[in-house]
Amino acid sequence: MLGRMAILVVVMAMAGCAGLEPAGRNAARAPAPPASVETAAPETVTPPPVIALPPAPVAAPQVSAPTPTRAAPASGDDEIVVPGQVRSQVPPPRGDPRNRIERREDIRAWDQCVSQAQATFETDPMSPQLDSPEDVCRGALGMANRDAVPESRRRR
Repeated sequence: MLGRMAILVVVMAMAGCAGLEPAGRNAARAPAPPASVETAAPETVTPPPVIALPPAPVAAPQVSAPTPTRAAPASGDDEIVVPGQVRSQVPPPRGDPRNRIERREDIRAWDQCVSQAQATFETDPMSPQLDSPEDVCRGALGMANRDAVPESRRRR
């Protein structure tokens, strides 16, 4: 009894899906032809006559676009001065003897060291990885982290 019911369900599901058309990306863009098509003599269709129009002008000849002009700055420079704003650099972290260029060099060295350490770990997956790339760079560069001052710069 259970087997007959399963067969009946499968047959009904297949019968329900028999008239479905695909939808989505694979569906045809044109409407489907009617189900019953009678054979008829093909009609001859004549193309519509082509009417030539004169070319349209792009712009009127007497119209000219205004040229943009710049207002003269008040101070003689091309600067905009906002009152109440003071231009100053971000102060370095406390106890950091490096200038801005040295900080950038140290950060770049840290990033390159970590990238190289990760690349060497990935080249030989069977080798044991006892230290993380950050730990390797801590020992090699003498820096606690990416933004820290290296030991070589503290000794100066």
